[in-house]
Amino acid sequence: MKICFLAPANSAHIVKWCGYFVSQGHEVHVVSFTRGDLAGTTVHFVDCGADAESSDRKKLNYLLKSGKVRKLVKQIHPDIINAHYATSYGTVAALAGLKNYIVSVWGSDIYDFPNKSPLHKALLEFSLRKAPHLFSTSQAMADEAAKYTKKHFEITPFGVDTDLFSPDKRDRADRDFVIGTVKALSYKYGIDYLLRAAAIVRKEHPEIPLRVRIAGKGPDEAAFKQIADDLQISDIVTWLGFISQEQAAKEWANMDLAVVSSSSSSESFGVSAVEAQACACPIIVSDVPGLMEATKPGETSVVVPRKNERALANTIFDLYINEKKRFDYGEQGRRFVIDNYEYRRCFEKIENLFYCIRK
Repeated sequence: MKICFLAPANSAHIVKWCGYFVSQGHEVHVVSFTRGDLAGTTVHFVDCGADAESSDRKKLNYLLKSGKVRKLVKQIHPDIINAHYATSYGTVAALAGLKNYIVSVWGSDIYDFPNKSPLHKALLEFSLRKAPHLFSTSQAMADEAAKYTKKHFEITPFGVDTDLFSPDKRDRADRDFVIGTVKALSYKYGIDYLLRAAAIVRKEHPEIPLRVRIAGKGPDEAAFKQIADDLQISDIVTWLGFISQEQAAKEWANMDLAVVSSSSSSESFGVSAVEAQACACPIIVSDVPGLMEATKPGETSVVVPRKNERALANTIFDLYINEKKRFDYGEQGRRFVIDNYEYRRCFEKIENLFYCIRK
């Protein structure tokens, strides 16, 4: 097949999508408003003076490029057109008058964007109404999108490479109790609650050799480091910064307990939770539908109320003293991911959907 993605070429998720389809021998093109270099993929950069980090006002420039996008797609003449993110590339696909295309919703386009104003809501409804086919990475997000359309969504979850994300990466020999996360450093992901919970555990149970490792970059990094200083736990917190997928796999495998304590209901699907489970790492998640869908509560994860550092601290302590529970959750988590979220299986489903839509 000749596949054309309308999507940001610098997105880690798009790198995975293109990588899979290139590996299967398909011809892959990306029409993008951001620059990017994707192996084996032809990237068509459309300069509109805005990107994913720009304001909504500047992103209106996307819509002005619909004619340019239409011409590029006509030149490419793809078998499949898949626009990622309903309220940017999906809207452009609609305005460009493309036929038989797919819109993949990502998260904030469904959870956050329509709540900004009636105009934002109308734009999302327009994009979903015009799209002939709709994909969602989780059932939870498809349920949320049902507020804006009655159309059917195909569920196409993000998978992980279970050869890369594996307990075999563990190489620790110390007796520390290591907890942590690999997430963007933003308040929406609850990093502050992880820090506060760690401070409670340290104060109430100083006998625990607690260590906290946090990987990622983001807009609230300085604020989180200040919180750690104020809580007097900077000596047990390691800030790893942005790390590669290979490094992330090693971090998850070397943790005794993963914590994905997002404080926002707009977490569309817990990729980090799936990665941790693939490494046989037991996990605590907050009660966000997208995170709970990515785990098996009571068997691979413990669910705590969001924005509740006391509940999180109590659960961390409970899992510290119950080593067998941690081991069982880790083992069951690995099996759960292999059965449900192995990335080749997830992409094979998408590939089959592409073949069906192409006909």
